[in-house]
Amino acid sequence: MGMPKPSSIVNSRAKKRIDFAFICGIMKKKLREKRKIKMLTMEGLKNLVEKNMPWAIETRRALHKIPETGFQEVKTRKLISEKLSEIGCEFKEENGWITAFIKGGKPGPITGIRADFDALPVTEPEGCPFRSEHEGWMHACGHDMHTAILLTAGKIANEIRDDLPGGLKLLFQPAEESIGGAKPMVEGGVMENPTVDRVYGLHVMPRLVTGNVETRPNTLNASTDTISITVKGTSSHGAYPENGADAIVCAAQIITALQSIVARNVSPLESAVITIGKIEGGRASNIICDEVRMKGTLRTANKALREMMMKRISDISNMIASGMGCTAEAEVSEGYSALVNTPAHADRILDIASELFGKENALVKDAPSMGGEDFSYFLDKAPGAFFHVGCSPDKDHIGAPLHSELFNPDENCMRVGVLMELMLAVKE
Repeated sequence: MGMPKPSSIVNSRAKKRIDFAFICGIMKKKLREKRKIKMLTMEGLKNLVEKNMPWAIETRRALHKIPETGFQEVKTRKLISEKLSEIGCEFKEENGWITAFIKGGKPGPITGIRADFDALPVTEPEGCPFRSEHEGWMHACGHDMHTAILLTAGKIANEIRDDLPGGLKLLFQPAEESIGGAKPMVEGGVMENPTVDRVYGLHVMPRLVTGNVETRPNTLNASTDTISITVKGTSSHGAYPENGADAIVCAAQIITALQSIVARNVSPLESAVITIGKIEGGRASNIICDEVRMKGTLRTANKALREMMMKRISDISNMIASGMGCTAEAEVSEGYSALVNTPAHADRILDIASELFGKENALVKDAPSMGGEDFSYFLDKAPGAFFHVGCSPDKDHIGAPLHSELFNPDENCMRVGVLMELMLAVKE
């Protein structure tokens, strides 16, 4: 067997060098991609959020100056549109709401994130350098922050869109505080074209401190329904009650009996509230009243309980009225449905919060809130979850509650909100 030719040895060595270089190139590429993913999900995102915080704060303060409400948010919509144009994000405005879509460069789910942008009929006190310019109106529930947080998350997502899986749909909602903007938005098709695979929303919360993120699986907020009861009796002279049927006395009996529904028809382990908050009736101090009108609220944590209580309200009102010689018309108008988080997505929020801010800041709410939240309508269309972001500086300085004229959230909480929304969009 003869010796190999020198040219064969050279070619073999060259091939080995090429193979080695090729393998090294693949390994380096994978390492770069791994580092890129790490940068995108953690340190890189944190740096991008920090870089954009001045823009976020400026946007929030501009929104705070122009509070509006109930599908009348003309200046607010204009500002949101201007900001979306500024960041180079295509958007659509219709029927009082705004949507925008950022298409990702990688395959993955479409993430929807909602921010409400209406305000409250509250007079803001003097002293704030960016105080409301609309007297009698104030962003006393943090919706200016919700909107600025989502705009900032959208700004950053647009910058990193090549590495964004699927895409991010920004859902800017009017009228959360009044007639409810979520339902017409969902009915108008905002969760389609493209179809949202998962949906999230947040609310700043002054009972929690900056850095806290709170949610819970299943029911987070109760349904909110309006009770209307009209009792009709027979009028007579106040000195001769036997000649009439007193609608006021009958209404008082109904109000008392309605409380027995919660006490005796609802399990102590369930959450439910019946409150009669308004009553009108009577014409004079010496006339037996012939008509009383009452209004109240019904709050429940699940659909079956809601339906049972609606029926009991009607039954009790009619039976008591009949027994007292009166008639009663009881109607329960359905409001927001209960907000029920998808357990897997509530867990996802808590996992991301633990990763970003430590386990001590990822809080599981112990019981549902009896307050309403119309984000529930988005959850009727896609799995997802709603969560709270603390907005008080620290435990020794817990701020005024939501809807108070003294509400003054810590702007540092916006970092938390932006990071959470970005991570929810970026992580598959």
